[in-house]
Amino acid sequence: MGAWGASGLSSILSTPTMFADSFGFENLVAGSHVVFKERALQLTQAEREVKIDNARKLYAGVEVLRRFRNEALSEQGSNRQKVLSEAHKFSEYMAGTILDLSLPEKPISCSPQVLKNIQDVQGRLQNKNASSYHSNPPSTVVHNLFRATEDMLVRIEEKAGSVVSPDHKLSADELKYVLVEFLSGTNMLPRDAIGKFFNKSSKIGGILSGGSVYLEIVKKVVEKYGNGFTIKTFVIAVDKEKKVVAYEQGSNDDKVADVILTDDMIDRGGTMTTALQNAGGTFQNATIYSGNGRELPGEFQKRQTQKRMGHLTILFQDYADLSMAGKYVDADRIFEQANSYAKDNGVELQPGWYIRKAKIDELRKRK
Repeated sequence: MGAWGASGLSSILSTPTMFADSFGFENLVAGSHVVFKERALQLTQAEREVKIDNARKLYAGVEVLRRFRNEALSEQGSNRQKVLSEAHKFSEYMAGTILDLSLPEKPISCSPQVLKNIQDVQGRLQNKNASSYHSNPPSTVVHNLFRATEDMLVRIEEKAGSVVSPDHKLSADELKYVLVEFLSGTNMLPRDAIGKFFNKSSKIGGILSGGSVYLEIVKKVVEKYGNGFTIKTFVIAVDKEKKVVAYEQGSNDDKVADVILTDDMIDRGGTMTTALQNAGGTFQNATIYSGNGRELPGEFQKRQTQKRMGHLTILFQDYADLSMAGKYVDADRIFEQANSYAKDNGVELQPGWYIRKAKIDELRKRK
């Protein structure tokens, strides 16, 4: 059930808090416009309790992913990429588990091995922060993912007759119908982004934690039921308060033409906006799409250059004030600071720096 590589589960979390069970959470998905379809099944009380218990066992998995996210944001370079890769694998595992539990018409109990696998991941990150910038508890996230999966399965049955023995592989248009609550409801993606969703030159990012799981469920549905379609996915860790973002990277990211950012709920949009505004630093040749807007290639670099030149303008005012006051040693220190900053950030000092430096050198000679 949702295979997870032996090397991928290496220990996370403290004992998870179990939250109140409720399937009436759709109104909590603020900023999203979903109308999930439900299977018309008559379940006994015992069968409903099996579904609730299955969801409860996966709450800890959401906290695991939140700890992965916070660890990734605290790391740099290859260490950061290693954490993001682990988070991606765990997202795949959670997605496979949710899809496997959702497929049967009659609920089946979650395997004890699933809970053990999640608990096995709990040790290594137990000292990492499990906080989230969403107010929604893991219970809400997990139930939302089950509802979203059920919606897709109902739509597959409408188009292909059965999720167990479909009568044909789904076309791109049929898949877009199956994924409509993901594409248009939850993420409010524009038409041009949806049109590029299955392109080989596109990459789809899922924001940790619920967003990365939702995206991997979508990927599994596309590959299982689609007519030869697949999507390239990656995970994103976001700290919207500090405006820090970590993107899982691939070897050919410079060849990616379009990047589409997704989540499991948009809320007020701060997390998605932060991810959108920083993606151009990793995908420099791609157009970045989200439900919160679009950025063309080069816009990130232009914004960074403006920011850096603004910083140099402030330094230049200090440089000018010190030179006019005859504090040449302090002025030299500011010049070297500005020169190093410019070189490190790929910008050039404006001519005014060198004109004033020449005046300082001339005044020194007169003394």
